[in-house]
Amino acid sequence: MDPSVEVWRAYCQAMADAGELVLAAGTPDDPDLRAEGIRALSRYATFALEKCLERSDPERPDFVEYQTTIRKYMGDNPDQAYFWAIISGDRSYRINATMAGAVAVEVGVYAGDYRSDGGRRLVDAVEDTTLRVDPDGAYELLLTPDPQPDNTNHLRLEPDASSVLIRTYFTDRDVRLAHPRPSIEAMPSAGPAPPFTLDQLRRGLEQAVLYTTGSFGWWVQTRKPPPIEELVNTIQPMPDDGDLLTPDNVRYLFGDWELGPDEALVVDFDPSGGADYWGWVLLTYWGESVDWRNRTAVINGDTAVRRDDGTVRLVVAHQDPDMPNWLDTAGHPTGSVSLRWFRSDAPLPTADARVVPFDQLRTVR
Repeated sequence: MDPSVEVWRAYCQAMADAGELVLAAGTPDDPDLRAEGIRALSRYATFALEKCLERSDPERPDFVEYQTTIRKYMGDNPDQAYFWAIISGDRSYRINATMAGAVAVEVGVYAGDYRSDGGRRLVDAVEDTTLRVDPDGAYELLLTPDPQPDNTNHLRLEPDASSVLIRTYFTDRDVRLAHPRPSIEAMPSAGPAPPFTLDQLRRGLEQAVLYTTGSFGWWVQTRKPPPIEELVNTIQPMPDDGDLLTPDNVRYLFGDWELGPDEALVVDFDPSGGADYWGWVLLTYWGESVDWRNRTAVINGDTAVRRDDGTVRLVVAHQDPDMPNWLDTAGHPTGSVSLRWFRSDAPLPTADARVVPFDQLRTVR
């Protein structure tokens, strides 16, 4: 058999076997929900192919967009643009990007990733609070192994540094969608890439399998265990033992929900402590935001309608309640909801959640 075809068949077989992940213990016995799980798996697969096969050269890096309207990765947030690029700890790089129209940006350098035995490790990070940003929102950032203590637009690389991730926060969907791709260049330039080889194909497809199954399996088996009956339709602080690897100033509330056709989940919380950004995101069982092109999947500090006392009431429901702050389930019978509470000296708010009959929503106090 031709070796290229053999490599391709091995990839296809591995991905066929990966379909078993949607049958993990606790997964609802629902053919439509499992079909959506296979679609989610396919989105991880296309992302992994782009990441591991097309943009995998640290000599000639290029940014990959983690989250789009149809690419949803590990509890995506429609208010955030995520751009990732491969790097090498022994090289230097220049990034040019913009935060025009954004409320915040954070850039992190990581070692390892979810497919490695040791997991990821945050090496260095910087935020817009210390970045030098031009009046039009543009900024330049240097990544080097050499210390530059007087350069606030610098990230330190350690020998095992492997990637850089830019998270940019928005509160306006149209501005978020218009956000341009950043650029990254190695210094000095390595020149044009040589011809593609069989070894590159083999390595890229093997890594794509590991990344797809590792990432999707991590969500299914680790971040999404079978919900504890007593905690369904409640909101709790999300524990973070370090595996989320977000900066220290991001905290989360999280809860699983399960609603009948004529039920709604009412969530009350008080954001008056203040945060540079906060947003509630409605997720499916597979950790994907509902289709935010046509439905409301996120309510943030700028879009939320507050009550007279400053508190916010969210309504998770299958149909329009004709009330403010509706999060549209898009017909999903079960899923999760999460709050990102970003850059605040105030305690993480608590949230009171309760299931009520849909036709009694207006009587709830």
